[in-house]
Amino acid sequence: MVASTQHTFKPPAIPWLKPQHLLLTPDLAIGLDYGLFAAAMERLSADPAVHALIVFGSRGRGEAKFDSDLDLAVVIRQAQLTPAEKASHWRHFRQLIGPLGVGLDLVLAGISDAEKLSQSRWHVFGDVARQGRVLYVTR
Repeated sequence: MVASTQHTFKPPAIPWLKPQHLLLTPDLAIGLDYGLFAAAMERLSADPAVHALIVFGSRGRGEAKFDSDLDLAVVIRQAQLTPAEKASHWRHFRQLIGPLGVGLDLVLAGISDAEKLSQSRWHVFGDVARQGRVLYVTR
């Protein structure tokens, strides 16, 4: 009988707490029109409800291909969101983003919920915290 080694889960540091100006690099826009992508992120970062923008998934890991979708997490300044508020913000942000030429997975959470959920190995915000690339954090 071989003894098993226990692997403990170490929650990630929360990357969207330190203020950061909008930072875009061309590698994020592989398969996208960079101008459309940059303009969309400018519009989102200017929205007063937005606390942070984080790209995750293949683009966040630097593994995007021309047909990769865009996985984008938006952290809202409000601590928590009701389902109705989340749906309203989602529609508004989706309209601000406009067409990108690739699929978009847009996830959002209030700042307190995002912090709590980022500490889970099973929730998408855990993936965002572990593998995401912060584009913007409000001052």
